[in-house]
Amino acid sequence: MEEEKEDQENNVEENSAKKENEAKSQLEEISLEDKVKELEDKLLRSAAEIENIRKRSEKERTEAYKIGISLFVKDFVPVLDNIERALASLKGSDEINYESFVEGISATEKDIINLLEKHGIQQINPINEKFDPLFHEALFEAESDDHEPGFVTQVIEVGYVIDKRLIRAAKVGVSSKK
Repeated sequence: MEEEKEDQENNVEENSAKKENEAKSQLEEISLEDKVKELEDKLLRSAAEIENIRKRSEKERTEAYKIGISLFVKDFVPVLDNIERALASLKGSDEINYESFVEGISATEKDIINLLEKHGIQQINPINEKFDPLFHEALFEAESDDHEPGFVTQVIEVGYVIDKRLIRAAKVGVSSKK
């Protein structure tokens, strides 16, 4: 009987220990599920925040572009006005003063160059410089007594860069071997 009593006590203890372990396991499982839900929520919030930052950055970039273009156009409009006045002066006159017209065009060209420089755009006029395929487009080669081979001897069209980024390559003639 005592053995039965001991067995019953052992069984009760084992059952208690099993139930306690099961309860702990269930609590741990619930705790892990809560942690997973919390992490999933954080992940979703982070993803939404990243998407909002991306959209805001794109909007700011677009706005900055529009502001930059607006500033450039604002500076360019007076140059356009000068061209329109020059053309209007030709239409209203029977006699054309070519000298003053050429002076006006020359002044307008200077205004445009100054405007471009104001906005960080530089001309590439590589006469007598070594040919650089990154900034020059060779249209032809010609023998030259005055230049070593591979030097720019003639500029057909100047090129343009902004912050060392090419806008348009200078179109050039290049010296070749005799």
